[in-house]
Amino acid sequence: MDQTTFYWTIAATVLAGIQLFFQKVVAQEKRDSAFNGFLMYGFSAIAVFIILFSYSDVPSAWRIIGIFALASGALHGIGNYFRIEALKHIDSVIYFPINKVLGPFLVVIFGVLLLHDPLTTQQYIGIGTSFLVPLLLISSAEHHRQNNLRQGMIFVVISTVLTATSVLFTKQATSYESAVLFIVGISQIAGTVSSATILVKQKGARLSKGITFDKRDVYLGFIAAVLGTVATYTLIRALSTGLVSLVYVIHAHYILIPIVLSVWWYKDHINIRKILAIVVSFLAIGLLYTA
Repeated sequence: MDQTTFYWTIAATVLAGIQLFFQKVVAQEKRDSAFNGFLMYGFSAIAVFIILFSYSDVPSAWRIIGIFALASGALHGIGNYFRIEALKHIDSVIYFPINKVLGPFLVVIFGVLLLHDPLTTQQYIGIGTSFLVPLLLISSAEHHRQNNLRQGMIFVVISTVLTATSVLFTKQATSYESAVLFIVGISQIAGTVSSATILVKQKGARLSKGITFDKRDVYLGFIAAVLGTVATYTLIRALSTGLVSLVYVIHAHYILIPIVLSVWWYKDHINIRKILAIVVSFLAIGLLYTA
């Protein structure tokens, strides 16, 4: 991995970690995850298109790029909803490790088989080291600390499959032309629509009476939009120049940030095994970068 791609990947990782912590806040406060997603993607899409049409041009291959970006955004929007729902049932120290090991595993498999990513032996070792993290973070002792472990695990798997597939569509979009802002904008529109669809389905007939929300809902949605926009932009920049298998595996280590912040803010459970997992994560990133 070249240095520029690595820097974009690390930036995306840090920003995504902070963004996901705020999604944990939404879950902890039992706020509407679909409405939060609607605000996040909606604010983001408006801002990106203002910038796009003010300072950039629409790419010549906009149709095919738009199709992949729409698919990516829709899948990510639905996955975002299930992510917050999962966090209502299980701790972030359970959710994030599973999500960000199973997801990269799927991306690596499809990256190698479909996109023919040429990985070295050291990179495979780095990927394997990354997969050790959940073994260090999860034990049977965690069960009694969860609100509903079974339901949470189901939502984890759904969220993971959707977001992993979203990344593969994004990578395909970047293969046609360098149009990062356009891809971000289209994907955010799709995320807005998917979140709105879930919101309408949830509320049903009650929607005609209006949506109940307060200033904090808008505040959290705006923060998520700012963080999400920059995080998505930096990730797509990394995907446009790097192998999807390596970029996404390194990006998966953003689990360190919400875990640490949740332990500090919400007093989530922590032990020596979880501290060791953080150390292993840094080792894995080093192996992937220096190969």
